[in-house]
Amino acid sequence: MPPPQTRYARAGEAFIAYQVVGEGPIDLVYTGGVVTQLDLLWDFPEIERFLNRLASFSRLILFDRRGTGLSDRTPASSVPTLQDWAEDLRIVLDAVESPRAALFAERDAGQAAMLFAADHPERVTALILSNTTARYARAPDYPFGQPPEFAEQMYRTVLEHWGTDRMAAVAVPSRAGDENFARMSARYQRAAATPRVAAESLRYGSTLDVRHLLPSIRCPTLVMHRKNYPFLNPSHAAYLQQNIAGARGVGVDGADAFYAYGKAEEALGHIEEFLTGSRERTYAEQVLLTVLFADIAGSTELAAKLGDSAWRDLLQRFHGEVRKQLLRFHGREIDTSGDGFFMSFDTPARALRAAVAIREEATALGLHIRCGVHAGECEQAGTALRGLTVHIGARVLAEADADEIWASRTVKDLVIGAPFEFKDEGSYELKGVPGHWRLYSLSAAGSGDDDKDRGRLLRRRR
Repeated sequence: MPPPQTRYARAGEAFIAYQVVGEGPIDLVYTGGVVTQLDLLWDFPEIERFLNRLASFSRLILFDRRGTGLSDRTPASSVPTLQDWAEDLRIVLDAVESPRAALFAERDAGQAAMLFAADHPERVTALILSNTTARYARAPDYPFGQPPEFAEQMYRTVLEHWGTDRMAAVAVPSRAGDENFARMSARYQRAAATPRVAAESLRYGSTLDVRHLLPSIRCPTLVMHRKNYPFLNPSHAAYLQQNIAGARGVGVDGADAFYAYGKAEEALGHIEEFLTGSRERTYAEQVLLTVLFADIAGSTELAAKLGDSAWRDLLQRFHGEVRKQLLRFHGREIDTSGDGFFMSFDTPARALRAAVAIREEATALGLHIRCGVHAGECEQAGTALRGLTVHIGARVLAEADADEIWASRTVKDLVIGAPFEFKDEGSYELKGVPGHWRLYSLSAAGSGDDDKDRGRLLRRRR
């Protein structure tokens, strides 16, 4: 799905970028503070899925606040105020003709959302505060706040490391070690703000105190926090819950700053139930599919040789070519992580032909890929696929070398009569999978007939 169109609202002489996704019965504004750039946000598969899920039960409104992302920048020495950020929210709501909306604010966007909810109760139907606080700094009557030296340490860290791979592991520790994710995150940070703007925004936020506003917030409020979030201990969330009338609190496992990573379904369930009164019940159903795994052989060495910029560009071209072949062979992208793809197809023949085509396109780009193909029943819950078939497909991939397409005997048997030639690679023990598995490498593939292949598969199912 292409990303939504970015539009602009006027805030005096400044332009505020926003997007609208979905046509649900409630308006929901999502804002995440300084780490935002609307166009690049959709490049992250996990975030795309998270936002699309929110949009499945709402009209989702996103915006880059003044000074960040696609909105007008401000001088680093002149950080917009809390009142400016709350005003940006009002201007965007007016631009999309939303008289009343629920607000979902994370991290440093939380205080502006609290201000808006207190000052404009007639425009806020509900408030979700996530990994945020009424006050960051420690005080005699707020003993669990951060000490002054912590704020200065964060200021120096952001100045020095903003827009580098290092910051990715700080924000999303569950993806530590994923080099491609680190590179994408660094690019995203650089597009969101300069190091000075990011550092000054965070320093300004550390001085704010909106505790006096909490009694004025009268809308239904959900306070969410990561149980192991390193920047705010759970006492901050407890304080919000205790001082906002009727507020509910929930904790979600993990330490990631973004709920799109780690326990995303748990977080989404809490949000949907809070806003709609129920949560989507996704029952797993058994479906017969062919899974295709593909990744780039020697990607780490190649990335080191090319450098970050050239590697990123090459990887984006590779991703584009893979998605073209998915469209051509009627496949579905299940997950993408770094240089790897997890795809599904309704027939083994289509999966094999897609693998051949992807290999050809990768070769033209100077890349060497490997593929693993397996077919069987998968558990499908929403957009997710899981089960033993998926595990076997991943293990088949692990046995293949560069430029090879390996398949299980199941796949080979299902395409008997189709113009595919295989080489017997022997019997293997696949890690975590019981028994011995006969594996085959694809040595030749003809054009074939997809309709005949589908009919052959359906006959075998019967």
